[in-house]
Amino acid sequence: MRLDLKAHTWLVSENVEAIMAALPEGSTRFVGGCVRNAIMGEPIGDIDLATQLEPKDVQDRLTAANIKTVPTGIDHGTITAVVDGEPFEITSLRKDVQTDGRRAVIAFTKDWAEDAIRRDFTINALYADREGQVYDPTGKGLEDVKSRKFNFVGDGDARVREDYLRILRYFRFLAWYAGDSKIDAAALKACRENRAGLKSLSSERVWAEIKKMLAAPKPSRAVQIMLTNDILTVVLPESSNAEGLALMQSLEAHHNIEPDPLLRLMSMSGRDELAMAGLAKRLKISNIERARLLSWAGNQVAFSPDMAERTFKQGIYASTPQTAYDRMIIRAAGETDPIVAAEWVRQARFARDWPIPEFPLKGRDLKEHGVKDGPEMGKILRALKELWIRSGFEADKAKLLTALGMIHPKSR
Repeated sequence: MRLDLKAHTWLVSENVEAIMAALPEGSTRFVGGCVRNAIMGEPIGDIDLATQLEPKDVQDRLTAANIKTVPTGIDHGTITAVVDGEPFEITSLRKDVQTDGRRAVIAFTKDWAEDAIRRDFTINALYADREGQVYDPTGKGLEDVKSRKFNFVGDGDARVREDYLRILRYFRFLAWYAGDSKIDAAALKACRENRAGLKSLSSERVWAEIKKMLAAPKPSRAVQIMLTNDILTVVLPESSNAEGLALMQSLEAHHNIEPDPLLRLMSMSGRDELAMAGLAKRLKISNIERARLLSWAGNQVAFSPDMAERTFKQGIYASTPQTAYDRMIIRAAGETDPIVAAEWVRQARFARDWPIPEFPLKGRDLKEHGVKDGPEMGKILRALKELWIRSGFEADKAKLLTALGMIHPKSR
């Protein structure tokens, strides 16, 4: 088949043309996701290229054409070309020499078919030239992409054993693109029977794939399939509540809530601070993600959908807006009464958007009124702040200084 250049202008953009002009004619083709998504009618993300040239030759030719290059993965054949700020990954055609389930020893080749058979899925082994002509070296990619069927290239068991991360990539693609399409039994079997290999992967690779899967518009079906095939508990033993994710997905649809991978992870988890700390440590998630997850799990404020406004604001202040939002959205997802669920969502949005008030007093204010530095000042500041919070954050500086005179007579 041939892609319509008028419908897919990215094929002939000025930046792409600059790269193609710098490399020998016919040596370079588009590959992978951009070709796959163009055929599927899905949005095009990164534009990746495959070339018969070796990395050093690619760099030299692009540099000669005044195109910036970055050796992002040059040992594995990948350099990134940057044209007017837009990055393009360009990877030399490769064949596997040796694999161990985590890393592969590769050799460069000029054969498109050799490059295709080392790729993971038939839908990712599609290439297109600058005229939009699509090439399908495996002979199955076009058929599978049109039916949204996810098959490994060649023998599924062998493909998975080459890199166990392909198990998670399989479910990520199911989450993003499969819809209600029939699942290939052989591919699923290969994932299931090799699931123990997931334990050999680096935490960073596992978490990156899980996040991409949970960012899909409707990941609950893929997650449920992982659960029923004993794969989910290998990578997420603390977060295997697939039903909770389905409820969150439904809430998002009804209340126009943007998908949030971390919030979805919470919906699959129990509010157990120790378990979440273990998950965060094992997957080596970022400090920001860890703090958010642990704050949600450990927060003890007693929120309710009908609490008074003053009490509600005090709860938000004690929790932080993000934690209050996370807790309320999770509660909304599990609520069977749609009216109560809607109230939880309304409160969550208020918590997220409420501008946190600033305590009016500083240490220097107390010092000006005769309070000395040290433990006494800290004790008095804490007492005045508690008074301010109990007032619903309405006590201004003047009122608090009046209260100071009652707490600390020497300051009068």
